[in-house]
Amino acid sequence: MAYNLHIFRGDSWLDGADDPITAEELLSVAGVKVAEKISTTNPRTGIVLSVPNLDMYSFGDAVFILEDGMITLAARNDDAADIIRPLADALGAVIQGDEGEFY
Repeated sequence: MAYNLHIFRGDSWLDGADDPITAEELLSVAGVKVAEKISTTNPRTGIVLSVPNLDMYSFGDAVFILEDGMITLAARNDDAADIIRPLADALGAVIQGDEGEFY
């Protein structure tokens, strides 16, 4: 099961975004790109699996989705919050985990 981090402007990601982040605003942040497609290679078979962009973006090594004015990132390692901190700061937003803790 994945653990998600949420970037938003408000009090709690469970309540939704008080001040929604727009795609235009997100793309104005240096380093943010539209993820044209997400691909991975099966290490055993060599088969490449790709999924088209579904409102997905990237910032450095982080790939995330923008939905309902909030960014959601599957945290794959302990430093995920540090990686996306500059993005949250640029958007004037906060980072909160699934269990309610702020980073």
